[in-house]
Amino acid sequence: MTAAKRKVSVSLDADLVEELEAADVALSTQVNDAVRDALARRGRQRLLGELLAELDREHGPVPQKLVAKYESLLS
Repeated sequence: MTAAKRKVSVSLDADLVEELEAADVALSTQVNDAVRDALARRGRQRLLGELLAELDREHGPVPQKLVAKYESLLS
């Protein structure tokens, strides 16, 4: 079943539009998929933040030295 659609107007940077139009997929479909992905990611980040806050309350904050160690591994 397809979700109901609602027509809206948005402004996008020209380079983004060019990139999207180069694909063999409708612009609306690509924008819809990108927004859906972004909202899902936002929801996961919110849940992760809540989990980390709960862990801090239960176990205390992570020592800064340990945070720095793992941040260096990510960069």
